[in-house]
Amino acid sequence: MRIKIKIKHLVSFVLVPISLLILLFNFLPSSKAQMEESSAIQFNLARTELLQKLESTTGSKRMELIQTNIIDKEHAYDPYRYDVNIGPSMSQWNHDEPSISDLLPEDKIALLEEYILDGPANNTRIFAVKLLAYEYDALGRKEDGDQALITATKQLASNSHVAQELTLLRAERALNRGDITAAEAILEQTTLSSENQQVLDAQKAWLTGRLLFTKGKAQEALAVVDNGLESYQKFWQDIHKQMSLTTSNSDKDTADKDAAGSASISPPTIGTSETELQLEALRIAIQSAVDMGNNSTAVVSGTLTRSDGTPVSRAGIFLRAESEVHHSITSADSYRIVTDDEGRFEFYGVIPGFYQLLLGLSYDQIDGWAWPIQYDDWIEVKPGDLLKESVVLQPLIELQSPINQETLTGKTVDFRWKAVKGAAYYRLSGGVSMVGSSFSSQIRDHITDNQVSIPVDELYYNSGFSYGSGGEGFESIDPLSFLVFMNPEARFSWNIEAFDADGHLLTRSSGYRLNEDTVGNLPFFYLKERELTTADRLLLNKKPDQAIEMYQQNVADDPEDAHALHMLVKLMLAKSSLTKDDSLEDQAIPLLQKLIQLHPYSNYAFTLTQYYFDHKDWKSYNEYYSRYIELSQTKGDDYDRSINAIALMHQGKLTEARKQFSIALEHDDSHRFIGSYLAAELYAGESLASVLTLAERYPEHSFGLNGYRWPQMIKQLIAERTKLPSHFDQELQEKLGWYVNGQVDVLKKWIEETKPSALKNFMQAVLKVS
Repeated sequence: MRIKIKIKHLVSFVLVPISLLILLFNFLPSSKAQMEESSAIQFNLARTELLQKLESTTGSKRMELIQTNIIDKEHAYDPYRYDVNIGPSMSQWNHDEPSISDLLPEDKIALLEEYILDGPANNTRIFAVKLLAYEYDALGRKEDGDQALITATKQLASNSHVAQELTLLRAERALNRGDITAAEAILEQTTLSSENQQVLDAQKAWLTGRLLFTKGKAQEALAVVDNGLESYQKFWQDIHKQMSLTTSNSDKDTADKDAAGSASISPPTIGTSETELQLEALRIAIQSAVDMGNNSTAVVSGTLTRSDGTPVSRAGIFLRAESEVHHSITSADSYRIVTDDEGRFEFYGVIPGFYQLLLGLSYDQIDGWAWPIQYDDWIEVKPGDLLKESVVLQPLIELQSPINQETLTGKTVDFRWKAVKGAAYYRLSGGVSMVGSSFSSQIRDHITDNQVSIPVDELYYNSGFSYGSGGEGFESIDPLSFLVFMNPEARFSWNIEAFDADGHLLTRSSGYRLNEDTVGNLPFFYLKERELTTADRLLLNKKPDQAIEMYQQNVADDPEDAHALHMLVKLMLAKSSLTKDDSLEDQAIPLLQKLIQLHPYSNYAFTLTQYYFDHKDWKSYNEYYSRYIELSQTKGDDYDRSINAIALMHQGKLTEARKQFSIALEHDDSHRFIGSYLAAELYAGESLASVLTLAERYPEHSFGLNGYRWPQMIKQLIAERTKLPSHFDQELQEKLGWYVNGQVDVLKKWIEETKPSALKNFMQAVLKVS
């Protein structure tokens, strides 16, 4: 067992906002009124000074000032760059200075319009036009933004790279606003002939592919994108080969100079350009749509507001396809827009598929607010949809105790916070931080009051057996992730999440708190109920093997030393996972059985169920699964039910397994065990048609996987069955029987030896589920 853990128990880095909160709190003025007055005075002084400086200059010097103070300063190389990006699958913040402008929007518009007429005809002109169009879009004046591109293009030679890139940008904006006729006319009239034609050809292929799909010509769109991607990749591969050859020849000529420290030229990396990422993402989206028979686009619109109804303007809204949600925001993102004064956004020409919204905000916009989004919040866009997806920011939860670096020495920790209207229950998580590392994990779920007392023993022992590592090898483990709340030298933090009766997140306490009114009580405390042992200090000094020996000695001296047992089990499981030495795991299990007698906590029982599941010891598995359900005081969450369903299936209890799968998938938005459920249903005699309905109802959303992959595989099975129905049915039942009855080795051997087929693909995918 490689220490499998549920997502909700996964050790993770403490949210960035908490660290940021402390960083900025030290520089806060004494009151909000003083802060606002000071900011207003500083802004007016800076604006006046800059405008006066501009007024006193002319010609190229004036253009340089505009470039330096607007184009270069305000992220204009990509206007859609924000202090904070927040989404279900990833969040990030920029390390630059906060995006605070010295000018008003109308100032920037006037100066940028001047620049695109009188500034140099180079790439900076492109950036200036993009920023000007962004400023107009933020004011709801998209037509003026389009006109700015036309004006800028007319100032240039039509065959110049800058003019052609601006023309393609016009076509992109036409597509984005749903004006297919205008986009098509622009692309038809665009003949590319410049020094950078390969990049422009690729951009045109990307736009043409979008246009053709919008017109219902999916296969043509796919062909254009495939050709564009292939040509672009070949161009860079040829460059790569040429540079490699040049480097090789250079190395031969200078071999006798190596001792003097001469360096060879490194060829460029292939496959990382934003143009290639755009084409690849579009190819995936179109191919998936074609496979599902989806040949028309949709419109996704909405508003971004706060819970008090205030619109959030000048915020970025990114509609990100399933294949794109796990990487950082770049200019390759296809669907992005800035909200207008009413907080409105609208995306046209959206290719059917699964998407997530991601927000781009300034620190001021998110200060004191949270977007209650969860990891598996997905938007399914279907052909012809007119979807409304409004986003509402909620106030952060106010914390009451323990706060402000309070030191606790008692046997319990009393957590209190302000109640949230409409909350049915709360989830409490805790974190630990020292210089260089931070970790957090769930403490308790389904708390029905706005306060809870947690025994320190529960903090010590019931946080699971996950761990952190800073590299390869056992010595790279992070001691902080092992001691967690047992380390009296560390500072702890905590976070509350509020949920409604349907399990939807309402708001949380962690977030960006940047001024005195929003900072409130800081969620930090120290827990000094215990002292570090000699073994603990060996671990903190990154001597884990010596720590194991000392913990073993502690257990030998006192077999009921719960702390030593806990740390010994945790370290042995971690070492087993890192070194692939299963014997260490086997040695840890008896110690864990002893530990659960001393401290009957649910996480100990959960780890034991995993061990016996992996070893197919169903009697012991059933015993500890029942114990886990009893100790957790729940009927099990979606993950627990799904794993138990697989265990029941392998024990021949197919009816109960199907029931547990059905319940679990209704509550698991990731649907990560849908493959096992489909296999169980088919083995029980359900038709491929009925199973296809289940696959479409429960799309799997896992890293790097497409939500339509199971429906696609079932459709391929249906097509394959038409050739020899009786033979196919017999073979399907045989292979499913191997899986259901746990004959994994037999199934793996068949997969290795058989020819490619829809059945092989399906069984291979099913086998990877569990």
